Amino acid sequence: MPGLDARRIDAATTPHVHALRASFPTVALRTLPTTELLPTLLTGVPPEAHGIWQVRLKSEARAMPEPRLVDRLPPVVGTTLQCLRQFADHGYDLAAVPPRRRRMFDLRRFKYTRREHDGRVMERIGASESLFGLLGQRSRYRFTRRFAELPRLARELPSARFEFELLEMYALDLFQHWHMDRPAELAAAYRRADDFIGALHARARERGVRFMLLVDHGQEPVIGTIPLFAAIAGAHVPEREYALFVEAAMARLWFHTDRARTAITAAIARLDHVTRLGWRDLAAHGIRFDDDACGELYVSADPGWIFFPHDFYQPAANLFLGLFGGHQRPRLFQPRHRGNHGYLPRHPSEQGFVVLAEPGVRALRAEMTLIDFAPSVLGLLGRDVPAAMRGVPAFEAA
Repeated sequence: MPGLDARRIDAATTPHVHALRASFPTVALRTLPTTELLPTLLTGVPPEAHGIWQVRLKSEARAMPEPRLVDRLPPVVGTTLQCLRQFADHGYDLAAVPPRRRRMFDLRRFKYTRREHDGRVMERIGASESLFGLLGQRSRYRFTRRFAELPRLARELPSARFEFELLEMYALDLFQHWHMDRPAELAAAYRRADDFIGALHARARERGVRFMLLVDHGQEPVIGTIPLFAAIAGAHVPEREYALFVEAAMARLWFHTDRARTAITAAIARLDHVTRLGWRDLAAHGIRFDDDACGELYVSADPGWIFFPHDFYQPAANLFLGLFGGHQRPRLFQPRHRGNHGYLPRHPSEQGFVVLAEPGVRALRAEMTLIDFAPSVLGLLGRDVPAAMRGVPAFEAA
């Protein structure tokens, strides 16, 4: 259940989760500076191995190719056309990035809309086999982003027909992105999530199935925005001389000329509420790339701050999702997030936890990393951990 922030768990609002954490082995989960955590959880290898790290710069982009005719269109025209395609093609991605910049990148993402519609994509993630690939038909993946589906899922799950069933309950995470500034509605959402967890746990006990609650991150209330695009435009560097990709909490840049590197780095240094990291600095946060193809300079927003606009905001898509995206109606009135995550791992919003709600098991240590999840599941199933997996089990039968 992504987004179930440990700071909001208490006996009054979330009694079931509070009791689980107090009664069963609970291990803190150390995460990575990205919103794409599931690939690492399911493969047991870090991003540099499975390759899912949003985008990778194509080598030919560094040669600064001449613009094409389509690049002369206003960016909103190109992104709107891409959005129209995305509504019909769930495999199409990053429709908010203008065509000129989009051509610079190999897309390295694992969109929830793709796995929501086709669970088979879970078997291999990027370059790595996942838990679902290893277990094959003895495993099943489910996904929901709607609170209205929880009563039905609580009656169906666990089915006890598979060795391993994983439900990704995304509704709470999505809700918080757009309702973090509404305390009463937020508390009600946490109560609904907690009731669902309680019902799942009760059914698991009835059916003799081990129940694990995995929370890979929380959510931080958004208090302000950082005008990164405006700052870079103010450096007055031709667009051909650099590349950038901007998420809500993390931006990355590549420089093709010394002029671009000097001017844009100076412009970013004048921004408040950011931390600058070279690509080698990511090693301190568990990411060890061999080169700068996935980003030369990383700019991380401070917790509570987001870059806006960013490469996931597009006016037409914002209107569509506000009208038809369930809990996302507030974006019609203000298109920036109300809650966010994906900050540097030391911040509380990025702290996760794992509870194994089963008598007769014990935690092997107080903290685990994302790559330890898949080996932990295999260990509990009595299966060997493949040599390719770099994590180690965090739980065992007592």
